[in-house]
Amino acid sequence: MTVGRRWYALCAIALGSIALAACGGGAESTKTPAQGAASSATATAVFDAPTESAPATASSGTLASASRIATPDLAGRTPCTAAKPHAPGDGNETLRSGGIDRTYILHVPPSYDGTRQTPLVLNLHGFGSNARQQAIYSGFPAKGDREGFIVVTPDGTGEPRHWNYPGLGGADDIAFTRDLLDHLETALCIDAKRVFVSGMSNGAAMSSFIACAMPDRITAIAPVAATAYPPACADVRAIPVISFRGTEDPCVPFDGGTSTCGMGLPVAPVEDVMRNWATHDRCNLDAARQRFGPHVRTIAYSECADDTAVVLFVIEGGGHTWPGSIDVPRLGPTTHEVNATDEIWYFFVGQGQLRR
Repeated sequence: MTVGRRWYALCAIALGSIALAACGGGAESTKTPAQGAASSATATAVFDAPTESAPATASSGTLASASRIATPDLAGRTPCTAAKPHAPGDGNETLRSGGIDRTYILHVPPSYDGTRQTPLVLNLHGFGSNARQQAIYSGFPAKGDREGFIVVTPDGTGEPRHWNYPGLGGADDIAFTRDLLDHLETALCIDAKRVFVSGMSNGAAMSSFIACAMPDRITAIAPVAATAYPPACADVRAIPVISFRGTEDPCVPFDGGTSTCGMGLPVAPVEDVMRNWATHDRCNLDAARQRFGPHVRTIAYSECADDTAVVLFVIEGGGHTWPGSIDVPRLGPTTHEVNATDEIWYFFVGQGQLRR
């Protein structure tokens, strides 16, 4: 599958143990122009609520908003050989993998009819968080309902709950991802050529390890609040990547160093990581730098192999947060000049194309 000339950058060694603490509220932070008006009390209420929060505000930068993308035409999708019906909405599911019962939330959009192949987004939570919180924080289930894709938000393991990178021990999360995809593609009418992974912090880092371990099964990735380039990344195809990073991230330093939360791992400078991904994807290493909003800019590598792209959204003054989502003051400022979920889906549905 070709992956286009029009878009942005990748990945993540980052975690977010302070994320769970932030869900408990805290003092209201001072708002910068890049921030919205939601309070820490709002964040607490949303994270404690059993239902999803309202969709975040659409982006309003110089690039066209992803919210303008029409719901995919189901009639134009490749049919499955046998119908695989499933009721719409959320379901709490369990899958046995590596001798462990693994849990995940399956969200099926109302447009799913079980006969036509449907895109899938794997949505990975941060260190110390969980599937329910990530589903709310990312807004992917609501986006899936509007745009017609399935969202699977799995739980990590351990206490605090987290994802295990290869070589660090613990549950084999690469094997779990393979088992999960095998199960989902058997049970549902999944478009195997449009399987995407996004994640927050520790989950963002995990998205890169998953893509590098199984590039034949992952179409593109979108790490948020962390960036990493795994030391061993399969070079069988270019991997489209879009990433979002705050310059004032209190957990995973933008300019490199050591993560101050989660596992306390070393962190490479963001721009070095993005250039490594651009090199992997055999892009033109002369990056295009563009202003997106007053406090948001992009660094984009294009002319990559397989017509892909590597793109970084730099949030000036931004914290360890999901752009466009609810404010979590203890994680630093949240910008509302760009909606990460909207931009990620635009990137995914365009197969990594860079907007012109």
